[in-house]
Amino acid sequence: MLTINHNEFAALTNKSMQNSSSVLGQVIERLSSGSRINSAKDDAAGQAIANRMTANVNADSVVSRGLSDAISYAQTAEGSLGSVSDLLIRAKSLAIQAANGTLSDADRASVNTEYQQILAGITDISEQTEIFGQYPLATDDPDLPPALLGNVQPIKNRFPVAGQSYSFTSGVVPLAYIPAGATSITISIDSLGQDDDLQLFTRDGKHLVGTPINGSDPDFTWVSKGITDDASATASLLTSANGFASGASYDDSQLLQGGASWALNGSASSSYNGMNISYSGDGDRYEDTATGDYNNGVIQSNPLEQITIDNVTEDLIVVVVGNGSFTSKLTWGVLPEPEAMPAVPPKQSRPFDVVTSADFGQQMQTDTLAPTPTDIKTLGLKNTTLLTDGDISVTMNALDAALDKVSAYRSHYGAKINRYESNKAVLSQQSVDTQSARSRIQDADYAQEASRLAQTQILQQGQAAVMKIANQTPQMVLALLQS
Repeated sequence: MLTINHNEFAALTNKSMQNSSSVLGQVIERLSSGSRINSAKDDAAGQAIANRMTANVNADSVVSRGLSDAISYAQTAEGSLGSVSDLLIRAKSLAIQAANGTLSDADRASVNTEYQQILAGITDISEQTEIFGQYPLATDDPDLPPALLGNVQPIKNRFPVAGQSYSFTSGVVPLAYIPAGATSITISIDSLGQDDDLQLFTRDGKHLVGTPINGSDPDFTWVSKGITDDASATASLLTSANGFASGASYDDSQLLQGGASWALNGSASSSYNGMNISYSGDGDRYEDTATGDYNNGVIQSNPLEQITIDNVTEDLIVVVVGNGSFTSKLTWGVLPEPEAMPAVPPKQSRPFDVVTSADFGQQMQTDTLAPTPTDIKTLGLKNTTLLTDGDISVTMNALDAALDKVSAYRSHYGAKINRYESNKAVLSQQSVDTQSARSRIQDADYAQEASRLAQTQILQQGQAAVMKIANQTPQMVLALLQS
């Protein structure tokens, strides 16, 4: 049937041309991009699968770089540990040399000097081995500085070993402070001939134990230091630098002096704020007045003084006033050691986490490089010497243990390096295989697409010719009308 309002042949041809144009556009897009999937409409399921594969390929690349960093970390640490091993071996040789009976004391001192330099070298390696901002050989238990009251240290820093005597210089500067929470405190001094007096204060200025400043019979040591009344005591002693609270003022209303006769284990006692305190008394104040020895700053007998406290309920400041030098020792039950974080954090080895796998949809897998502290404290070499037979024996045992520890560290790093190298090889092969699989899903097959391009172009040329013929139908109707 011939019509002029609708050309069915042209419409069918136009539909075919539109389909060919759509196919041609898709073919050109794939050929120009190299990808079979350029949008979700090309292959929705394939795109989802390819995206997961891309995520895995990228993750494997990042994990591999992290493993390379971990290998560098381990190699750096192991290299420094090799140097420490060499130093320990040299130190063991020195210890054996020092144990030889043919060496004089001077010879041993020379050997010990080299040994101490070896320890200093180990410390340098421990603190200066650094990579990625980490210090793998630094201590994992740093000695933090003491928490000071003004310039005053906690008493345990002044007496690190219970019952051991230490030497100090007299004056009016506080010796130390006893932190709250301490129990069974016994502190004693030996004046060594000159009169050094043991004093105990609270931080607000209450004079709890010691010798008097005021009254008709002030103590010689206070007077010799120019402290003769409350005002001079407050101005000279009760300062913030000496650990006293701001606004502290001298108060001797609670002062415990000696009893009727001197007694080291306590000639007098008192209680304050839940603390039971006993005091031996100042030996200088028990001497013969007839001979002029009484309270004159020179000890003829009883050069010892002692204070005991059962339970310290607040921070107390210990002051030794005198003009010479003295020895002192401390014993305790419980003795807190307050510590303060330094302004610059100490170098410290910490666990180093390494990501070994992070595949899409799977839980991330990690491994940890444990700290390997190689400081002389951790190695058990702190305070070791080669000066005496006893010291040498202890030092040789400590050196053997230290070398074992360092060797174990090196084995640990060697095993980790081998593991991470193996992980990298697996990830590399996995990445190659995943990219190949993704390519089969996502990449365009150029041979196939080129064939489709030629096919589509031929179709379009034929469709153009047919369209030209279809458009001649209305002219056939006009020819009928003219005949």
